[in-house]
Amino acid sequence: MPEPMSPISSRYPWRLFFLLLAGSILAVLAIVPYLEFVLAATLATHPLRIPLPIVVLLQGIINFGVAVGLGLLLARKVGLGAPILEQWIYHRGARIPSSLLLISCGTGVLVGLLLLGLVHSPVGAALSSMPVLSEGAMPVWKRFLACFYGGLCEEIVMRLFLLSLVIWLLRFLVKARSPAPAAGVFWAANFVVALAFGAGHLPLAAQLGPLTPQLIAAVLFLNGIAALPFGYLYWSRGLEAAMLAHFSADLVLHVIGPTLPW
Repeated sequence: MPEPMSPISSRYPWRLFFLLLAGSILAVLAIVPYLEFVLAATLATHPLRIPLPIVVLLQGIINFGVAVGLGLLLARKVGLGAPILEQWIYHRGARIPSSLLLISCGTGVLVGLLLLGLVHSPVGAALSSMPVLSEGAMPVWKRFLACFYGGLCEEIVMRLFLLSLVIWLLRFLVKARSPAPAAGVFWAANFVVALAFGAGHLPLAAQLGPLTPQLIAAVLFLNGIAALPFGYLYWSRGLEAAMLAHFSADLVLHVIGPTLPW
């Protein structure tokens, strides 16, 4: 079982809060070109009253302000967090271990390759209306920028906030007293969050076509496969590891995958 991560200070890490919030807002803006391409048909028939970049920016400030703020608080309560970023921002001589880069990026690449294979197999047949199967027509720079949203924003919401929250709730229910979550508590929480991660992709799917049972099952299954190792990296090595893995997986899935001759 991983050792609990000790915070630099018992005080709330406001510098880390603003760093993660700024990064998430930049990542939200980076995905706008991708969304404009994917939602072009929907926006043409149902135009927004407010320009999409402004809508995305306002939602990002509110949503990620809450996710980062509560996520950092909850993570500290269950012995998790972003240890490298916290050490760096508070000038404690942070060093990124080469093993973290290798394990995180390697995990992400393997997850991306696995998802690519499944998407282009009978398992992914229900995803015919999803962007992942039509991204080859999209400029590569738009696909690349979109990867930052997954690596930063989705990890902040799903791991830093939601996984920390579910672990905290389960520890409260079982009256755990150890400083770090037990393996059973973590894996129960990780499976719950994996389902939530898949469900979080359904609203976009609903805008691109009807939500059939086959499509719902495929979205939940494929995203859940990715969420489990990302959650494990967050638990064992910190938020930075989960972010690197998610970003690497998205590079394979959204940047490299569409260029391959399927």
